[in-house]
Amino acid sequence: NRRSFSSMAVALFGLPLTTLAQESSQGSSAPQLPYREVPREAEDSKKVLIFISLTCPVCAAYHEQIAKWALSLPKGWSAEFVPVVEAHRDTVIAARAFYAAKALNATYLPAFLSYAYSAIQDRGMPVSDGKTWSFIASSSHLQGFDAAWKNVNPATVQAAFNKLIRYRIDATPSIAIGGRYVITPDSTNGDQELFFKLANGMVSKAMTG
Repeated sequence: NRRSFSSMAVALFGLPLTTLAQESSQGSSAPQLPYREVPREAEDSKKVLIFISLTCPVCAAYHEQIAKWALSLPKGWSAEFVPVVEAHRDTVIAARAFYAAKALNATYLPAFLSYAYSAIQDRGMPVSDGKTWSFIASSSHLQGFDAAWKNVNPATVQAAFNKLIRYRIDATPSIAIGGRYVITPDSTNGDQELFFKLANGMVSKAMTG
């Protein structure tokens, strides 16, 4: 049920297959670790990046706990939701709506996402329909959404795409920790409680590593 797009990432982003499958190819010679390490991103050394897709059922299922966990990070750390942007119109529209909501009230963003998951997944409202976003904005009591939508800088959406590439994200939800480590629910075989224990452990590892 997870939103997976590894083969699409290869095709769209021009990434070599070994980049996305390196860990599995090494599995025969080394123990499989419950995380993936990427080249360090110094600017994100005290950040948690939470990659999501509003059409991903597992993102919706994990959302409430992820939002709560993000508030428990150590002092000096911050969490940032990042919408997955692909070469599909729907993902660009969703990302633009995301950044419009963030510009209006960043602290209210988790609540906005809850309404968005419900509208898109439970009600079946189409991502590409402007009425969907008007409904979500109204439901979440965001004033000025239409104006904020028009003011979203395309470079902001491009930056989300660039992060997807840098962290080699191939499924959602994925959490990049400390600019270095990436974990997914697959890391703990779908065990949500264990997943957040792993997330805490990876924050500690990033702080001391």
